[in-house]
Amino acid sequence: MKSTVFKLIWFEFPLTKAVYAYLAYSNSVKVNNSLLPVSLLLLIIGFITCMVSIILSKKIYKKSFYENKIVKTFFCKPNSDETTTIFGLFAAMLGLAETAALFGFVQYIITGNLIVGIILFAFCFIAWLFNYPKAIENDGKLD
Repeated sequence: MKSTVFKLIWFEFPLTKAVYAYLAYSNSVKVNNSLLPVSLLLLIIGFITCMVSIILSKKIYKKSFYENKIVKTFFCKPNSDETTTIFGLFAAMLGLAETAALFGFVQYIITGNLIVGIILFAFCFIAWLFNYPKAIENDGKLD
């Protein structure tokens, strides 16, 4: 798999956030910035998923991490090549970052809390920046 595919997916990632923002803007929800338990719960879960995405974003390109039996079991077939494994991990890390934006959108629709929605979108973009495709440890390239 070429490194351009990784970078293309990484650059296209903000499009879904634009769709969430448009849907939130076009939906007539009364803004209520009181901190309800559901807003707090989704804020905590979104923060945790972004932190996991940020922490693991550096490790997925290291051979000791992506050749681990647990990683091979959950993210790919046992006999797959390293770029397929890394692509699965890369997609999972972007998915973890995506959950924060999705939780921000959903909690805004449910509770109307715009501040928590903006905070979760910011967490998502920070995690997205940390997940820029890097070189594989052993040969220095993604192809």
